[in-house]
Amino acid sequence: MTDKTIQELAKSVDSPVEKLLEQVRAAGLPQRKADDVISSDDQEKLAQFNNASGKLGAGKITLKRKTTGTANLADSSGRTKKINVEVRKKQTFVKPDPAQLAADAEAKVKAEAEQKAQVDAKAKQVATEKAQSQKQAEVAENKAKATLDAMRANHGTEAKAEKPKAAVVVKKKSTKVEKPTETEAEKKAREAQAAQLKATEEATRRKAAEEAQQRTLEQMRKMATKYEGSSTPSIKVVDDTPLAAGLVGQAYEDSFEQEDREIKRGGNTGGRGQKKGGRHNQEEQNFNRSSHKRGLKTSQGNKHGFEKPVKKQVYDVEIGSTIVVGDLAQKMAIKVREVIKTLMKMGELVTQNQAIDQDTAVLVVEEMGHNPVLVSDTAAEDNLLEQAEQKRGELSTRPPVVTIMGHVDHGKTSLLDRIRRSKVASGEAGGITQHIGAYHVETEKGIITFLDTPGHAAFTSMRSRGAKATDIVILVVAADDGVMPQTAEAIDHARAAGTPIIVAINKMDKESADPDRVLNELTAKEIVPEQWGGDVPVAKVSAHTGDGIDELLDLILIQSELMELQASSEGAAQGVVIEARVDKGRGAVTSILVQNGTLNIGDLVLAGSSYGRVRAMTDENGNRIKSAGPSIPVEILGLPEAPMAGDEVLVVNDEKKAREVADARSDRERQKRIDRQSAMRLENLMASMGKQDVPTVNVVMRADVRGSLEALSVALTELSTDEVQVRIISSGVGAITESDVILAESSEAVLLGFNVRADTAARQRSDQDGVDIRYYSIIYELIDDVKDAMSGKLAPEHRETILGVAQVREVFRSSKFGAAAGCMVMEGVIHRNKPIRVLRDDVVVFQGELESLRRYKDVVEEVRAGMECGLAVKGYKDIQELDKIEVYDVQTIKRSL
Repeated sequence: MTDKTIQELAKSVDSPVEKLLEQVRAAGLPQRKADDVISSDDQEKLAQFNNASGKLGAGKITLKRKTTGTANLADSSGRTKKINVEVRKKQTFVKPDPAQLAADAEAKVKAEAEQKAQVDAKAKQVATEKAQSQKQAEVAENKAKATLDAMRANHGTEAKAEKPKAAVVVKKKSTKVEKPTETEAEKKAREAQAAQLKATEEATRRKAAEEAQQRTLEQMRKMATKYEGSSTPSIKVVDDTPLAAGLVGQAYEDSFEQEDREIKRGGNTGGRGQKKGGRHNQEEQNFNRSSHKRGLKTSQGNKHGFEKPVKKQVYDVEIGSTIVVGDLAQKMAIKVREVIKTLMKMGELVTQNQAIDQDTAVLVVEEMGHNPVLVSDTAAEDNLLEQAEQKRGELSTRPPVVTIMGHVDHGKTSLLDRIRRSKVASGEAGGITQHIGAYHVETEKGIITFLDTPGHAAFTSMRSRGAKATDIVILVVAADDGVMPQTAEAIDHARAAGTPIIVAINKMDKESADPDRVLNELTAKEIVPEQWGGDVPVAKVSAHTGDGIDELLDLILIQSELMELQASSEGAAQGVVIEARVDKGRGAVTSILVQNGTLNIGDLVLAGSSYGRVRAMTDENGNRIKSAGPSIPVEILGLPEAPMAGDEVLVVNDEKKAREVADARSDRERQKRIDRQSAMRLENLMASMGKQDVPTVNVVMRADVRGSLEALSVALTELSTDEVQVRIISSGVGAITESDVILAESSEAVLLGFNVRADTAARQRSDQDGVDIRYYSIIYELIDDVKDAMSGKLAPEHRETILGVAQVREVFRSSKFGAAAGCMVMEGVIHRNKPIRVLRDDVVVFQGELESLRRYKDVVEEVRAGMECGLAVKGYKDIQELDKIEVYDVQTIKRSL
């Protein structure tokens, strides 16, 4: 053997270096690193050690096995779900010691020899005992034979004849006994005794039958008492006679047959009951069964209902638009695996918790032999609405509901403020409306309900809800600004809802007002005013001076008269949720616009997926009221949670039905969320394969009302790009709580509050965990901050600038630097501390940095164009004449959205 390093030895023996180092340490050798040299003597020691220890050092092998499976686990509702079960096993085999094996083998041979010696000794002893017993038997036999010969010699043949003769006489005496002759009197006495015995047996049998019938009646009474008042069919005893017992005795026929089988089985096995019961008990049981059967034949009308069905039960299975596989199996009263097996035959691979569509469910039900019944998912809600409509009274004229829409800062709220003679816009942060405001205005010309919607681009969905809940849309356009993007969007929402439009050209008091330009732009959007031959009324107003307000109100009332708006003030109230928020100390506060009926305090209100009784009711000014009719907006307290804006509101009388409808709506919402989460298709997965993870800005957000929360969610989601995305971890209405801080800390999210504040526990927890809470009251600021945070997640842009180029004229050999080049700077400036590239025939052959830059003998920092210099490239010695040295700089530019 030759001396080798640990690494070379590991390569030659085809073993990992780490494993070989462990063996070297275990053998007590001094080498500890891969570069250490191991001599031939040490290699022999290592080989001897490996041979002695089984080449593994520990002389043992450990095997591990892991198996996975599934198990069914039942939850509290009785449904089962599958969980994954992983079983891990580990077993270690230790290599036995050869010396120990030899000792064990020697001990085994020795034990076998001792056992064989014991068996031989025992066999020898048994043979000896057998010989002795045979010898004794021969002696006894000889002795008996000699005794018999002596007896024969003494008695002779006479003794032989007497012995069988005496035996015959005894046998005849024991078998042939002559029966005395029976007289006539004795015969009559015997017959009378037999008749009396038969009568006694008959009386005993009847008594036993009556006792059995009494026991049957007593059991029937107990069953009737037990099942009284329950859903199980009861048994009523109306007669205590034996005949009545026979009529209902079929209910226990199976039990009697079971008892009879047990008695027969006991008799076959030699049971004690059959031996002691005798013929009398058997006859009693036969009489009882025959009496029950006779009673059943006399009256088939009293047949009990406890019969095993002989035909397959066919069920009417109600199927909505979707149905869960487990629920479908439960409705058909079959096992879930049978339904899954049928779906697999159809090519559908599903689990019991997955939902299938209506068409697939119909095919499964028909395949199983049942009747599918198609129902609507909103059948319960439709029934409630039908019941409410049936109780409506006469229709009467109701006030119109008017929605003011338009672009931001075009004076919508100021115009409404002029009508209401109050300050609304001054109470809004930043001078813009953040919520849907509902106002009930009593003018000289009638009652009008106004809905003020936000004009910012983020509140598209809120404007959409305002258009759906309204009768007339007032489109406010600034005379000095014209039609803007949100103005066009409001026109589209009004058209989609089929709502009439009245144009109000505001800010007519300004010198820059140009109403003709506004009309031209509206005509381009297919909004043709009446003075131009169209059908859209136009009013020129000024919210600042009040000019044109009366004309606008006249147009509203004329339009409402033409629409003939009517509603009934009788019956259960029906409406729509305008806005909802959570106030600390008051709970969920819901703004409702009543559309039909009358809403009273104490009514059971169903709004979306929540229901509750109206505990308090106020108008838009905060005054408490007791009832509200059609077209009147109110705020109510009493719902357990804030419903979604736009949800339908209905007053119901039955709390059970309200719970059913609320649960059904909640299930639909949950299924929609699941569908949205599982919307990732195979093609999207394939497209995203191989890409790096996209940076994400996690957000936990709380707002004061539902409408603002929805608008913020849409605005933040639209900020997402291919390079950075916004992920809303959690959102809700109400104050920021401690759980929100914990969630933000665990998910590394930013915590944003819009018009809300954190409570004391949340502030303490945020200070403890170092979670920053940002408060906002204007939507612009919140969106801009999130956009800045997303910009910080963007990868910076690297921009490269060439600073100078030098050409190698001659190469010198230096003892200090190796190869040094004499160069002429062709363009730019050569810097000493900037990165460089070596170009040969305009191809990059090396990229690095300069080791030295000299001008004559002086070390310089830079050399300009047209000057000679000497330089050395760090880490590159193959520089040649006519090579080019390119000096460049890389600038990192921060990107933003």
